[in-house]
Amino acid sequence: MEAEPEKKFPRRDRLIELEKQAQNKWETEHTFEANPLPGKKKFFATFPYPYLNGRLHLGHSYTMTKVDFTIRFKRLKGYNTVFPFGFHCTG
Repeated sequence: MEAEPEKKFPRRDRLIELEKQAQNKWETEHTFEANPLPGKKKFFATFPYPYLNGRLHLGHSYTMTKVDFTIRFKRLKGYNTVFPFGFHCTG
């Protein structure tokens, strides 16, 4: 049985390359590290984590995107921001 020729995925590969470049830039510039500065206004946002007793759906992404956008906007406006988020099972 002959081996199939290796498939090429240039668009996917370009996206992976761009992702790595962005991640390197974020790491180098500490883009997503929160370093609170005294005297700056504070902004805290939270997101009710989805329970793991059902499937994730588009509504979770829609709601989280609004919170994520707001927290990043506030950070750009000079606020000390915190957006703790995680998935876990509560039993």
